[in-house]
Amino acid sequence: MTKVSFFGAAGEVTGSNFLIETDTDKYIVDCGLFQGRDTISELNDQPLAYDPSTAGAVIVTHAHLDHIGRLPVLVRHGYRGPIFATEATIELATIFLNYALGLAEERSQREGAPLLYEEVDLNRALHQFQAVPYHKPHRLNGNDQFTLYDAGHILGSASILLQAGDKKIIFSGDIGHWPSPLLAAPEPPPTADLVVTEATYGGEEHEGSDNRVEVVKKALEWTSQNNGVLLIPAFSIERSQELLFLLHELFEKHQLPRMPIFLDSPLAIEALAVFERHMELYRREVVQDEHGGHNLFDFSSLALTPTVEDSKDINQAPHPKVIIAGSGMMAGGRIVHHLKHYLSRPDTYLLVIGFQAPGTLGSAIIGGAKQVHIHGQQVAVRAKVEVAEAFSGHADNSELMQWLRGIEMPPGGRLAIVHSEPDRAEKYLTFVKNHLPAANIIIPKIGTSVEV
Repeated sequence: MTKVSFFGAAGEVTGSNFLIETDTDKYIVDCGLFQGRDTISELNDQPLAYDPSTAGAVIVTHAHLDHIGRLPVLVRHGYRGPIFATEATIELATIFLNYALGLAEERSQREGAPLLYEEVDLNRALHQFQAVPYHKPHRLNGNDQFTLYDAGHILGSASILLQAGDKKIIFSGDIGHWPSPLLAAPEPPPTADLVVTEATYGGEEHEGSDNRVEVVKKALEWTSQNNGVLLIPAFSIERSQELLFLLHELFEKHQLPRMPIFLDSPLAIEALAVFERHMELYRREVVQDEHGGHNLFDFSSLALTPTVEDSKDINQAPHPKVIIAGSGMMAGGRIVHHLKHYLSRPDTYLLVIGFQAPGTLGSAIIGGAKQVHIHGQQVAVRAKVEVAEAFSGHADNSELMQWLRGIEMPPGGRLAIVHSEPDRAEKYLTFVKNHLPAANIIIPKIGTSVEV
C-alpha cells in the first residue's frame, strides 16, 4: 500500500507539503510557508500533522518559500535525514531561508509573534541538503527511488518522479510558463500511477509569452514620454532576472531612451550570482549569446541598491527611472515603500507581472481600489496600473494540459489538483475531464489522504 497525504497547497495556492507512506517507509515532498491572507498565514503556527522524525527523506521541488519555508520546522521537530534538491535550488534556498528568518525575527521583536524556528534549526537544515542532478535516479530505502525533471519555473526547479512501494507518483512542483526568456521548457516525467499537479492558473489562458518584450517596451516608452517612474514589483528569483535580461535586450537592440534602472532587492541582487554560476540551466540560445560576449546582468544603466540607504537614495534620482523591487505580491519588502511614495502620482506606471494572492495589497490595487492602506496611511491610487500575465512564472491552462499529456498513465490512474484556488481547480478539473475523460481526478483538501 502506498498513500499520499496532503498537508498544504490543497484547496490553496501556497504551503506545499505532502507525505508519502508505504508499508515500511515515509517520505516528505516540500514543506513550504502558507502565504497571502492573514487567515492562511496562521496555518503556519499549527503543529505538523505528522512526526517528521519518522521520515526517511525530504525532496524539494524548488526554492520559493511556499515550498521550502518550513523545512527548518521539520528539523526543529526531529527530522535528521537528507533534504534532496538540485544544486541551484540549494543555493537559492540558502539565500531565501536566511532572509525569511531575518524577517521573522524582526516581526517577533515588533509584534511579539513566536518564531517558527531558531537559527540553529535553519543551519542544521542547510547542512542536511544534498544536491541531486536532473534525470539521474537516486536510491532511497529498499527499492524506492526518485528522479528530478526540469520544471522550467525558476532556476533549478524540478518535478519529481517518486517510486515508492511499487507505485510511481509525480509531483509537478510549479510548472513554468514557456517560452521563458532564460530557462528551458518544462519536461514531464514519463509515467505515473498518480500525478499531483499544480493548477495555479488552471482554467485560464495567459497572453502570449512573446508579448513580454512589447509589454516592457510600452511601459518604458510611456515612462519616458511622461517623465515618470516605472514601478515593477517582482519576485526576487526569476522574474527580476528575466526583467534585467529583457531590459538589456531592449536597450541594446531597440535604441530605446536610456534611463536608470534600479534593482532594489537584496535577495534579487544576491541571487544574480547563482544565476551566473548556473548558465547550464539556461535556454541554448541564451547560452550562445553569453558565449558571444553578451553579459546578461551587467549594463551601464543598471544600478544595484543592496542597502537601505541605497534604496532611499532612489527617490532623489531624476525622472524618468525604473524601479524593480520585491515583494512580487506587494505584501512586504521595499516595493511597499516605493508604492507609498509613488502610487498617488499620475506619472507613475505600475507594471504588475506576477500572481497577486487574494487579500494582499497587490490584489487590492489590481482590483481597482481607489485608495489603499500602506504603513498606517491611506494612499490614493492615481498611478497607471497595467497587469501583464505574459510574465507569469506558472503554466496556464493549455500549457498544464500539454505537460500532462506527456505523462503515460495506466487505466485508473489518478490526478490530484493542488496549488490552486478552489474555483480555478474546478475549472481545470472540467477542462481535463473534457480532454481526458477516463481520468480519475480529485481536488484534495488539507488533511486528505489517497491510496495509490
